[in-house]
Amino acid sequence: MKGKACILCLLLVTGHVWANSVRIFTLSADEWARPRSGAVIPQLSAIRSAVSYWGKGGDRVMIIRHPGEDSGELWAAEMRDWLISLGVPSDYILLLPGTQAADEIKLVVGNRDEMEQ
Repeated sequence: MKGKACILCLLLVTGHVWANSVRIFTLSADEWARPRSGAVIPQLSAIRSAVSYWGKGGDRVMIIRHPGEDSGELWAAEMRDWLISLGVPSDYILLLPGTQAADEIKLVVGNRDEMEQ
């Protein structure tokens, strides 16, 4: 019971920071390990959903949260290049190292003013 109360409090606190526009899309290393091409990348669910949500308007930015080691940085840089090829301007893409899981990238999409809080 005490654990559930702590989780509820955590959700209430973090809900204030992450406002309504913020959405998180997760791409696993297994999905990314597949051969990549201009036909395959847009079909990956996390990428398709993130780009679609970004394109719905407003001053939205996309943060690529990636593992901090060299391979994570390479993964994020390639991801940024693919997002640019899909129409997201580089000015709207930020790279941020330090995800807890080494086998995934999180695409965090939201209004710029809400993301800067």
